[in-house]
Amino acid sequence: MQLLSLHVGGLPAGAPNRERFACPATAAGGPLPGLGLIVLGVLLLVGGEARVGVGLLGAGAVWALVAHRLSEQAARARAEWENTRICLACTERWAP
Repeated sequence: MQLLSLHVGGLPAGAPNRERFACPATAAGGPLPGLGLIVLGVLLLVGGEARVGVGLLGAGAVWALVAHRLSEQAARARAEWENTRICLACTERWAP
């Protein structure tokens, strides 16, 4: 039994199981475009374009919320991967 993260780190570059057991990827994108939409929406609201401003505020809020949830899911998957153990004989994995 060994931690999966240590096992993957010790595999050579061309090993067939290196990608299979690799660390989960981080979330793509981020909340920055959503925050930009929120700022733009506020500026348009102040400038008198209420409908467009409210629409951009809503779109920015949804974007930021979805990006935040994806980031949390990716962080949980990486934390689980770091604590997963692997049997070196049969390559079965056990998560905590």
